[in-house]
Amino acid sequence: MADKQIEEKDILEPVEPALLLQQLKLTTGKAAQFCGVSRRQLCYWTDTGIVSSIESEDEEEPDDAARRSYDFDALHRVLLIQQALKHTPGLRRAAREVEQHLAARRRRAEELANSIEQKREDFLTEQADMLENLTNKIREQLPRVQSRERLLELYRGMEWLSRLADRVMAGEVLLEEDARSCLRLASLIEQAQARLDGMGSQMP
Repeated sequence: MADKQIEEKDILEPVEPALLLQQLKLTTGKAAQFCGVSRRQLCYWTDTGIVSSIESEDEEEPDDAARRSYDFDALHRVLLIQQALKHTPGLRRAAREVEQHLAARRRRAEELANSIEQKREDFLTEQADMLENLTNKIREQLPRVQSRERLLELYRGMEWLSRLADRVMAGEVLLEEDARSCLRLASLIEQAQARLDGMGSQMP
């Protein structure tokens, strides 16, 4: 039975959350509910061009809102606008603040991607050093983990990093040629480091 479970586990392919999010699409009602705004409010933001929607070509639906759907980027923008409205008077000003924030993030991502292309070897060496430091920290903290829950929390924090490492070892991902995977690696290491530091501060 155990061998059968291992075989079944081995045939499962890793599922990347980021790729799933990019495929996410919600109808107007579901998107409004998810973001914590009213359907009318979301429709107004869409009609005024503050938020973009994906329009369906279903002519049998007379209601424009019924033909709309919202992807991850649109949902992300709505959530950011809500945050901005808490300290910025006016919807237009809040939307401009969000656009500036997103533009700055895009610039940083482009700069990092260009940096990876230009200095890939230095980048990978840096990530290898960070992984080594992370491994040493895990070894130091493992004897101090006194509960099953904390051990599972540590495992969950490392799971996606481990899956990416498995794909690299299997030759499915070549970090030397794949800038996106390099960025994913850096992000996963950063998240794992933050989770480990958080666990360390809670341990006796």
